[in-house]
Parts: sequence; structure tokens; C-alpha cells
Amino acid sequence: MRPFEVALKVEGIREAVNLGTSEASYLGSEFVGITLDNGMGIILRISPDEEIRNVLVMSKEPLPLNPLGAFIRSDGTVYYIYIENEMEKINQVLGENRRAVFVEVISGDLEDFLREGFR
Repeated sequence: MRPFEVALKVEGIREAVNLGTSEASYLGSEFVGITLDNGMGIILRISPDEEIRNVLVMSKEPLPLNPLGAFIRSDGTVYYIYIENEMEKINQVLGENRRAVFVEVISGDLEDFLREGFR
């Protein structure tokens, strides 16, 4: 899917997706993280030609989505990561009136975890 096809009901998502995919493409990275105002995260897996291969949801709470795995940060915090390409299902778990507050290219331990999950 192309960046403009991300149909999440999140204020600022289009700008965050465009910025994130451009930055990931420039840096040669595969994953972009978008943090929402409720603490949940959207992770986009990006191809070199800026196609979105997968959409993932990251949460501290279990969700009714397809699990990819549980990522444990160095401080012991557990994050559940789900792979879900159906925007409607993602919109249901994100809730109403969400807003994108931060976007970054994912690196380090989380990037390694995600790469391993897609092997």
C-alpha cells in the first residue's frame, strides 16, 4: 500500500506517515514508529520504494489482533506487537479521537526484534 492509503482515523497520521516514510527511505531503514496520544504505537514496515508492506500496532496491553510477539525493553517494560493490515480493525482498537504525537525511524533493539519477527 502507498502512504496515502493508510486509512487510520488518527489526527495527523497522513503527515506522520509521509514524514516517516521519507526519512526511512533516506536512511535506508525498514521500520517507522508513530506514537499516539494514548501511548499506543503504529509501526509501518516500509519497502525501499516507500511501499508500506505491513502495519503493526504496539501496546502495553493485550489486544484482539494478530500477535507478532512481545518486545521487552531493557527496563523490563513489555510491549505487545500485533500485525494487522485491516485498517478498520486497527481503528477499532485505537479508539476515537486519537492523534499522532511523535514519528521516528525505528532502530536498535526494537528494529532487531522486528526484523527477526519477519524472518
